Amino acid sequence: MDSNIITSILEIDKQAKNKLLDAEQRKNKIIADAKAEEESIINSRIREADEELHRIEEEKRKKADERLEEIAKMRQEEIKRLDEVFEKRHEEWEDNIFKAITGC
Repeated sequence: MDSNIITSILEIDKQAKNKLLDAEQRKNKIIADAKAEEESIINSRIREADEELHRIEEEKRKKADERLEEIAKMRQEEIKRLDEVFEKRHEEWEDNIFKAITGC
């Protein structure tokens, strides 16, 4: 009878160790799965942030290009205006410079 009790206690102890080992393995799997999910979420957020930054960068680049085109157009218009003023008045200016130099 004592050997049955000892055998029974040893069997219960063995089952308890197996359950503990199984619980430890499940715990480790849950932790590993949680870490993998965390990494996946972080990577997803980084990817989303990169995409948003790229979108904003493209938007800013487009606006800058549009502004540069406006400035170039304004510069060309100003050059054209100055050329027209020069064409209309350059003879008058030349005469004024000549008179200022010669005193006539």
